[in-house]
Order: sequence, then C-alpha cells, then structure tokens
Amino acid sequence: MECTTEDCQNFTSTYLCTRCVSDLQQWLSKIPVLLEEIGTTIAKLDNVRPAGGGGGGGAKPGSAAPINLDALQLAQNLSSVGTDAKAYAHDERAAGLAWLIQDWVTKAELLVSGPEAEHINHVAIRARVQNIAPPMPTRTLLPWLRANAKITITAFDIRNWARRGKLVAVDREPQPTYHPHEVLNAWHDTRATQLATSPKN
Repeated sequence: MECTTEDCQNFTSTYLCTRCVSDLQQWLSKIPVLLEEIGTTIAKLDNVRPAGGGGGGGAKPGSAAPINLDALQLAQNLSSVGTDAKAYAHDERAAGLAWLIQDWVTKAELLVSGPEAEHINHVAIRARVQNIAPPMPTRTLLPWLRANAKITITAFDIRNWARRGKLVAVDREPQPTYHPHEVLNAWHDTRATQLATSPKN
C-alpha cells in the first residue's frame, strides 16, 4: 500500500514509509531536550520579579503564580508522545499524529528560544532562486535549500503545505516536484504566522 502521509506516494507495508519514519524520528528526538528547557518558560523565571527590583515584601497573599499556560499545555502534549517513530508506523492515524507532533515541537521551540534574529535576506534569496532553480522532487529540494537558501525544512513541511494549498506540485509523476522559490514563500509565510501567534512569555 502507499504511505498514508499526504503527497508521499512511497509504497510501504505499514502506514508510514521508511522515509517518513525517519522524518518523524528527527522530530521525536528533539522532545527530551525541549521538555527540559520548557520548564523555565512555564515558570516564567525571567518575569517573576517586577522591573526595577520590586522591593516591598513579596507576592500578595492569594495572588496567582506567574505561569505560562501555553507552555504548560505544550509540555503535557510532548510528554504524552512516544519516542519510537517505528511504533507510530503501525497506527492507522500515523500521518495525522506525525503532523501534530511536528506542530507541537515547532511551537515548543518558538516558546523556548523565542524569535530568531533575521540575519539572512530571505527576500533577496527568493528573488534569486526564482530565476535559477528548476522544480525539484522533495528528496533533492531539501538539501538544495539548506545549501542555497540557508533554511532547514523537512519532507513533512512540504507535504503539509501541499495539503493546505500553500504549495502546488509542478509535476506529479513519477513523484511531485516543486519550485524552490514557492517553497521558500510557504516557509516564510508559515514562520511569520508562527511568530505572530506564538504566546509571549
């Protein structure tokens, strides 16, 4: 049968093909470190004291502890996730679960590290790429983008953007191909949305 991941089309004996299992394992491998770091975000340790030192006798009786509830929910979500991607491959809901795990990890990374400084001129890169880069299949596209556009995305990103209509394949046979500049547009739009909607610590 075909892998159940949207737009994958690899044949497999389980619900996720070997490539998608490998992609998912990369996301799962990030979770233990994120769970350690997100504790600081949950407690909002950098915001416990008022600006200027606070002074004057501590918290008022009955006042609520400063807690980032969004970070707490993400920590609970990530704590419920298994560590073995191969185990997910036998679940008929595997494709949807993989997408959900990626979404949780991405949001947790934003909460932990905050917005990254924008040192790269992505607008200029997209304009240059549009003129030089032909459509490519995902397997070729991902390393090409790492080398030429200085961004790292996964096959899950590509398939998710295609499923949501942010990307349209140029050709579908023998496998889908995408214009690199359109992938860059999807990445930039997604990143901007995530930063705009990410809860502030």
